[in-house]
Amino acid sequence: MRDELTGHRKLPVAVLAACCLLPALQTLVTVHLQWLMEITYPALKAVMIIAPVAIWRWSRLGRAEVLRRIGVQRTRLSLGLLVGAAMAGAILAMYYAIFRGRVDHVAPLLIDKLNSMGLREHYWSMVVVISFANSMLEEYYWRGFILSELLDRVGSRATACLIAGGLFGLHHVFAVLCLADGWLIALGVACTVAAGLVWGWMRVRGASLLDCYVSHVMADLAALWVGWDLISRVS
Repeated sequence: MRDELTGHRKLPVAVLAACCLLPALQTLVTVHLQWLMEITYPALKAVMIIAPVAIWRWSRLGRAEVLRRIGVQRTRLSLGLLVGAAMAGAILAMYYAIFRGRVDHVAPLLIDKLNSMGLREHYWSMVVVISFANSMLEEYYWRGFILSELLDRVGSRATACLIAGGLFGLHHVFAVLCLADGWLIALGVACTVAAGLVWGWMRVRGASLLDCYVSHVMADLAALWVGWDLISRVS
């Protein structure tokens, strides 16, 4: 299918759906099921990097258009820092004001998961990778690729953000199933959906991908600090 105005090829719905579900497949296989993690984790992450590039080439998008879609533009980072501070502050405030001391029952489960993945003794290395490398990949894939493809399909910015936000939450379901507590799992997924909605809305309103990335890093650091405090309290 070709866009009559631009001459660009439109991504088939089935391919777009597969791309939308790829991150959820990755967390299911590598984080929840832990199938051959040493192979599947880097392989599926590589697919998430390469697939958008291949699709942009197939769609006959020029370099300038790809960079525009991704959100590569000048920024002072003020919006990213402001949103990131608000997110990190909300995460830490909720934990220390409401949940600290009330969710210690999931700490052993979290520790078991980290041990099974070989990450318990490398927690802070994991923090660096997740907060700085994985968050950049997620912004590139979700806000730079999926969101723009959804906009091409649905037209409405609000609808595209809602779909992308929901799928972003689905992607994280398999990362929090180890908590084995229904309401905590629901809360974790709801928070990721809300974050995905915020970052998506930032992008469609003209914010740079770098602003989304900076706020994502700050939110991840706060969430992973909560994880460290939780497991340290019972270790």
